[in-house]
Amino acid sequence: KSKQKVANYLLMPEMNKATISYFGSEEAVKKEKNRAEGQEKFVIHPYSSFRKYWLVLMLLITFINVLIIPLGVSFFTEEVQSSAAWIAFNVISDVIFISDLSLNFCIGYTSDDADNVVLDKKMIRNRYFKSWFIPDLLAVTPVDYCLLISTAAGAIYTKPAGYSGVRMMRMLKLTRVFSLLRLFRFSRLLRYARYWEELFNFFCCIENASPCIKINYMLLIIILLCHWNACIQFLVAMLMEFPENSWVTIDGLVDKPIGLQYSKAMFRALCHMMTLNYGSVGIPRGISEVWVVILSMLVGAVMYTLVLARLTSLVTHSAASERVFDSKYNEVKEYMRHHHLPSKLRNRIMDYLENRYQGKWFDEETILKELSEPLRQEIVSYNCQSLVSNMPVFKDADPHFITALLEVLQFEMYETGDDIIRKGAFGDCMYFIDRGTVLVQAPNLQQKLTDGAFFGGTELCLIRDGKRTASVKALTPCRLYSLSVTGYRKVLQQFPELQAQIEKVAIERL
Repeated sequence: KSKQKVANYLLMPEMNKATISYFGSEEAVKKEKNRAEGQEKFVIHPYSSFRKYWLVLMLLITFINVLIIPLGVSFFTEEVQSSAAWIAFNVISDVIFISDLSLNFCIGYTSDDADNVVLDKKMIRNRYFKSWFIPDLLAVTPVDYCLLISTAAGAIYTKPAGYSGVRMMRMLKLTRVFSLLRLFRFSRLLRYARYWEELFNFFCCIENASPCIKINYMLLIIILLCHWNACIQFLVAMLMEFPENSWVTIDGLVDKPIGLQYSKAMFRALCHMMTLNYGSVGIPRGISEVWVVILSMLVGAVMYTLVLARLTSLVTHSAASERVFDSKYNEVKEYMRHHHLPSKLRNRIMDYLENRYQGKWFDEETILKELSEPLRQEIVSYNCQSLVSNMPVFKDADPHFITALLEVLQFEMYETGDDIIRKGAFGDCMYFIDRGTVLVQAPNLQQKLTDGAFFGGTELCLIRDGKRTASVKALTPCRLYSLSVTGYRKVLQQFPELQAQIEKVAIERL
């Protein structure tokens, strides 16, 4: 039973945010789990814990392989190549990738044309054969070790005794070349990163993060390509036994420390890929090196184009609201220029736009309408509830009444020196100060009000029309929320039992 529990935990879909998002609800996840448990043959669910942990392991192992293998093939000496550590690294990696190849015949997948998970083993097998089986098979086939074993066993016939050593050296070099077949594992790195994103929302934080994180991820891939280029450039020279016209010989790098050789090769690769002049001494002299440089420059040109396109996409999508604001800002400028508005008024208009939108243009009313009512109420409550609750007449009111009031509040922005209320004007609303400072002026009163305060509410609370008895001016840029008499009365109609109570409190305060 304990083994069965462990198997169910590892192989069945787990309850998390990703599975609930894909299947729709917790109940749907439970049904999917029951369906997976009913499978007669051994199948690993793609949303299982085992799948998640295995992807982490494969991402790590694959990245290490695509980094270390070309470095070892190009720069490591024969002594290092035949060392127990290097052989153990390759054997362990091969065993893990062979295991992964086998598991791919047993791991379900999300259907492209239907919103479900395929757990039929025959369909899983056919899909894998038609997609990634051949590259994965090439990546795990130990061709290099087969050649070494065949050579050591004498399976490869050599006639003259003197020629045998030469043939052996050639076979060792050929073995290095065939070791590069393991770089087919790079497809796994990209593939499994996408799987992780789709199945477990690994990159959900990156999608909402700053462009710097995405750029760093892209730079990692670029550095990996440059690393390969550097290794290939040195490998070509090594396979040709470092001729006199080779860049390695010209730079005096033969039999030098690996660190120096790699640094020079990396610098040369970067210069070629970026089409810079000082990466090499003149035009390559050997035909092999000429073609390596040509391919390097082509790869660099493609990489440069992709990087430029990616950066453009990042800037475009990451600063959408800023770009809309700049467009609106310029549009307002053209409008003011067309109507020949005075400079003082232009500056006030520009200050208003800056203080209200703070460099990002958005339609708050439209955004709130697209949300569900509970979310909309929660957002409005977060922004304004403390403002309304501070008012004595609403302090002990029904929470549902307060929530209804919050939904009819209107945001307003005033600049320094603006008259918010004029004495003698008709009073049709009251104000709550979110941020800013105002000056209230009456015949016998002069008072400053700041964040969290309210003003202009006497006429509203008594449900009567009247003229303003004081003037209110903005001393700083002010972000206010207004509650109109119309909106207040509309809400009060839904709570008639509160009307007498609120009027009583208002009269007592007077």
